[in-house]
Amino acid sequence: MSVYRHMVRPLLFRCDPEWIHERAMDLGERVGASAAGRNLLKGLFSFADSRLATEVGGLRFANPLGMAAGFDKNGRVIQALAAMGFGFVEVGSVSAHASEGNARPRLFRLPLDEAVVVYYGVPNDGAEVVAERVSGRPTDAPLGINLVETNTGRPVAAEAVVAEFAEAVKPFVGRADYIALNLNCPNTTGGVSPFDGGGHLRDLLQEYAVIDDLPPVFLKFTAHVDPARMARMLEAVDSFDFVKGFVFNLPPGKDYPLKSSAAEVDPLPGTLCGRPVREMIDEALRFWYARIDRTRHKIIGVGGISSAEDAYRKIRLGASLVQLYSALVFKGPGIVREINAGLARLLARDGYAHVAEAVGVDNEAKAVV
Repeated sequence: MSVYRHMVRPLLFRCDPEWIHERAMDLGERVGASAAGRNLLKGLFSFADSRLATEVGGLRFANPLGMAAGFDKNGRVIQALAAMGFGFVEVGSVSAHASEGNARPRLFRLPLDEAVVVYYGVPNDGAEVVAERVSGRPTDAPLGINLVETNTGRPVAAEAVVAEFAEAVKPFVGRADYIALNLNCPNTTGGVSPFDGGGHLRDLLQEYAVIDDLPPVFLKFTAHVDPARMARMLEAVDSFDFVKGFVFNLPPGKDYPLKSSAAEVDPLPGTLCGRPVREMIDEALRFWYARIDRTRHKIIGVGGISSAEDAYRKIRLGASLVQLYSALVFKGPGIVREINAGLARLLARDGYAHVAEAVGVDNEAKAVV
């Protein structure tokens, strides 16, 4: 970790963020393609402990730490990420049709805040191409596919969005271990979508209900603490048992207390991700865990996770699984081992035999189901 922070990162940060990301994809794809490369990654970065194993949505996870969508948009480095020790890997966002995304530059670093500002506009190769690619790259860790509407830059009728999501999932049936539906992508619709009202979400889930062998589905939506909006979503999903839980998306914008100057931040387009979002996401996690039926639905915690303590706090607030992305940029691949080893240590300190025992213990409404 210190070698990356003091020697590697300063060199990387001299280069354009997206160019570096693409080179990381190239390297990860090559290393992950061979058994020798995967064994090297496993030896360097993975950590195993039986206390970290858990089951969510009928799937087994060696540990609760996942790679969030956005890092590997097209399923190129899933084998490398799994070998590094992530308990699961989420690819995407992927749309039914290929998209180039927004014009560059569209990725920006804020080193003082350990944050990035993202304005990608969900560029991806399209569902058919990505599905074919991941089908030839088996992984030990569960593979999630994050689906989104195609970013055309034009308004789209709600019925067309429903049809797109239904079309996009079909190539992944039989390959993806779970599906995440990106209902409020801040880079396509500004965080607003036809699914907020509940009716169109029900229409979409009815389309999914007739698909044979559909994997577990998680709904990803903008983090909020609005009881009425929550009630609409929970009512819409109530009759669909394949919906196993929820993931929080980040709202568009950069409205957080930051160390970086306003002169640097204000001109940047896009959504801020990283450490500054942690408290906002934690509040949404606390709110949602207290009100869902936890015998049916689980939460994947995201937002500002850069240490074992960050991950453990989200678990104790109600997250059954957690994901990171920005921390990989600022702390390097060693963060995977550091967080998993730290989680095992924290669980042992608190007397938990398995990570599931710690889920929600700090939530004031933990007795409510």
